[in-house]
Amino acid sequence: MKTKSFSIAMVACVLLVSVGSAKSGDIPDQPQSLDSRVLTAVDQHATDVRSLDRRFLDSMRSLEEDYSKGRMKLRDELVKLLNRELKAATQKGGLDQAIAVRDQIRRTEALEIIPPASEENHAPGRVTSRSSPLQGILGRWRWNNGVDITNLQGGRTSGNGTWRSVNPQSSTYEFRWKSIPADRVQLSANGRVLEGTKSDDPSFRVWAVRLD
Repeated sequence: MKTKSFSIAMVACVLLVSVGSAKSGDIPDQPQSLDSRVLTAVDQHATDVRSLDRRFLDSMRSLEEDYSKGRMKLRDELVKLLNRELKAATQKGGLDQAIAVRDQIRRTEALEIIPPASEENHAPGRVTSRSSPLQGILGRWRWNNGVDITNLQGGRTSGNGTWRSVNPQSSTYEFRWKSIPADRVQLSANGRVLEGTKSDDPSFRVWAVRLD
């Protein structure tokens, strides 16, 4: 009985030693080279930038929607009040007053609702990006791939690319690059975001955020 127990104990010891040897014989993880670490850090940075840009665009879109809704509510309240004044002026026979109120209602309803670009753009003598769309896309932009590009006068970019206005009314532009397909994007109402798709693939979204 003692001999059998001793044999079992010996087998258990051999198995433990074997397992330990197998583990100690595993190939340890090789440390990354400097180049690999740098590339990994750069790739992670680009991913983080794209994520931040995406959150920024989502926030801007939400803010613009809230602003538009608020402005429409204020406009509707003013038009409602003016319609009451128009009715009162008409009932009193004030033709000139009624015409003036009616014209004000038309101007109010026709006013385009555009979110403000920034306070400095509303300073006296400043031209907003909406009123000068070509001026609005000049300057430094960060694209969704993490690359910073400067849009220059004359339809050129700092990255050996070109840009052109496709539809001035909708502030739509096409950017052509040296080694990748062209982008077709639209300038946001506040002049801070370019967003659209690849010209050859409408399902591939692209965007850029103004840096200056």
